[in-house]
Amino acid sequence: YIGNNAAQIDAKEYEQTIRQDDPQLLQHDEHLVLAFKGRGGSGRDHYMFTTKRLLIRDKKGMTGKRIAYSSVPYSSIRAFSLETSGKVDDDQELKIYARCIGKVSIDLVKDIDIVPIHQFLSTMVIGEGDAGEAAKAFAHDGTATMSGGKTGVLDVLGSNYAQIDNKEVEQRLKSSPNILLEEEKVELAFKCGRDSFILTSHRVLKIDVQGMSGKKVEWLSIMWRTIKGFSIETAGNIMDRDSELTLFFSLPCTPNPAEGFPRNSRTRMKIDFRDGQADLFAIQRYISDKVLGPDTVATSEYTGTMAGQNDTGSGSLLAWLGDDNRMIDPTEANREFHSDIPLLQNCESVELAFRGRRDMVLFTTKRLVFVDIQGFMGMGKKVEYVSVPWTTVTAFSVRSAGSWVDKDSEACFWLDFDDVFNPMRANQDDPPPPPIPRRSFLEIDFQKDKVDIVMVHRYLSERLMRVNGHHLMPHTSLVPSNLLVPSPPGTVENLVDWIGNNAAAIDSEAADEKLHETGILQDDEHVAFAFKSGRDSLYLTNKRLFVIDVQGMTGKRKEYMSVPMDVIRSWSVESAGSFDRDMELRVWFKGFWNNKVKQDLRKGKADIFAIQSHIAHFIIGNADGKTALANAQAYKPTPKDGATTFLGYLNDAHMKDPLELTSTLRSEPALLQEDESIDAAFKCGRDLFLISTKRIIVVDKKGITGKSVEYKSYPLMYNKAFKIETEGHMLNGSEVKVYTDDDNIKQELAKGQKDIVWSIHEILSEKMLNKPQKEIEAEIDLTAV
Repeated sequence: YIGNNAAQIDAKEYEQTIRQDDPQLLQHDEHLVLAFKGRGGSGRDHYMFTTKRLLIRDKKGMTGKRIAYSSVPYSSIRAFSLETSGKVDDDQELKIYARCIGKVSIDLVKDIDIVPIHQFLSTMVIGEGDAGEAAKAFAHDGTATMSGGKTGVLDVLGSNYAQIDNKEVEQRLKSSPNILLEEEKVELAFKCGRDSFILTSHRVLKIDVQGMSGKKVEWLSIMWRTIKGFSIETAGNIMDRDSELTLFFSLPCTPNPAEGFPRNSRTRMKIDFRDGQADLFAIQRYISDKVLGPDTVATSEYTGTMAGQNDTGSGSLLAWLGDDNRMIDPTEANREFHSDIPLLQNCESVELAFRGRRDMVLFTTKRLVFVDIQGFMGMGKKVEYVSVPWTTVTAFSVRSAGSWVDKDSEACFWLDFDDVFNPMRANQDDPPPPPIPRRSFLEIDFQKDKVDIVMVHRYLSERLMRVNGHHLMPHTSLVPSNLLVPSPPGTVENLVDWIGNNAAAIDSEAADEKLHETGILQDDEHVAFAFKSGRDSLYLTNKRLFVIDVQGMTGKRKEYMSVPMDVIRSWSVESAGSFDRDMELRVWFKGFWNNKVKQDLRKGKADIFAIQSHIAHFIIGNADGKTALANAQAYKPTPKDGATTFLGYLNDAHMKDPLELTSTLRSEPALLQEDESIDAAFKCGRDLFLISTKRIIVVDKKGITGKSVEYKSYPLMYNKAFKIETEGHMLNGSEVKVYTDDDNIKQELAKGQKDIVWSIHEILSEKMLNKPQKEIEAEIDLTAV
């Protein structure tokens, strides 16, 4: 009662109640499969698993008149876990990790059979996109690890896993309890004491047995598409006898601001293996097949353009001390990591290779690989191999070397992986130190005279700029050899000299010609807009947002950053004000570290609506522009009295005519696309909250005069969950909240618009449940060769 644990109720009966009480909540073809009612407190909350989403009905306030309905589409769920009750802890718990909304926890009474819940979620969440091919022919028969009996005491203390018979584990998990799907296969299985780590054809399954009695068990399922990278670490000498596998992922959850902790508490899973009891490289190849796509072709005999690149050593003490990387022969690296060290897939080729003091970095046709040789002077046995799929990289940049001490050049990568860490302050009186990105943002230091960064930029453009929609270049297609030749001397300097230092607009045609001349842009890429502010400049092409950032006092150090159009998640343009004469462009892209690009634009030198239309064309141009309202009604002005008019200037919004705004925003200003229209519109004081057929638009008038106006766009296809709240007593109007990867959108509506909130619910349900836009990684067919 105190914990408000939910008990199961009849789903069919409750569906009838819902359709009678809230007839617009469920879609006509949507049905309840499982339903639960809070038993504690007032017992007013309900949890419903429908054929399309998880629905949470939360009554608020003393009377419960105000009701919040949260919708979590199954397509947004990245992981889920079920936890049985223990001896002391009397409740069971379901945890769902969903994009944008984070972690959703539901406490259940102890007598509920959780196996049907697990089976239903597995069916709805995993789907065909996570069904990988069966493991390769190294599936273990269990005889080697089971001959010694139980895991040793040191292995239990050190959490070391030993491989066990996958067939036996599969048989158990399909009988008591029946956890797996009918077509799901256990391909690798490991056990340490009471816990198990299981890799199936459909998911990563971690079974954590808790407490002294072992009665409390957590079953955590992580979808294969959630894995953002992985690493293996070989066994070391003497006491360090275990090898390690680490899977990197970002289970959505509420950010943790506490010092000394990561911002996201669930970002990796580390498995220690008992030395000699698991084939680490075979496991790594299995993970590669699941995350990178299956290896189904003969061994590659690629000989790249950089073949024969002689490694003459660093030749510099500073470069050696700084562990700066120099370019080496990729053909030799390709042979080494196929034959000597079985790390790469047969269908995978090394295209560029670099070596530091002792470590290596590989650019292959499928991933970015870091080889970290550990121990004193690299003489230890322990080596870590970190793999980052190209699909995890969202944006990239290269930096030229600076003056004086800063003599190295760099390549930088923004990843779709939340690994940000909040460090502890040195002294209590000190201000909190800034967070550190860890693996959310990666940097590779290059020896400036040994690596051509313009060539590296050309290579990364080919590998990371998407073609044919949202697809990356196939791994079977090698980067053209003409792009990997050295750049002419002074290429970077000539480009910056051409841009100049004075603030002025740049002719887009001249910029296009110059950027092609220097080899910065791809052959089929063209500059649409070009701007500069001080020493920096920004270019919008048909493929990316390209920024040149001149750094330092001397300006010798320059960064060239590329944000592919496909990874932009929201954007805004802001007109000039009375005092602030500059206009602004802001772009937020997919990532977790400094994922915003901001550029000031001089008034009279840029058409901000042409810029926003250019971005919109590539982000939402192919989105469905048809209305989501099946029964669109004519606009009726909201009756106003003194109280509601006053609240409208505070925070509560009144409905406006969507047809009138559609006509206005096609010309004054030209904000909407030709096939885009406004489905719902609300005015709050001077501001507007608009839901179009393709996006949510927030119009924010700023300053005393309101002359400066920001227009921010959130594509509906990238918003993964939403909530509506009905009206309450007194002046409490209804409310809408849409969850995004960055900031959530919340709008309160004025009293007396209870039908309007259900129209918004209809729009969001149609866009998120029936026609959701696939994420970039979901659009890459990992089963294709």
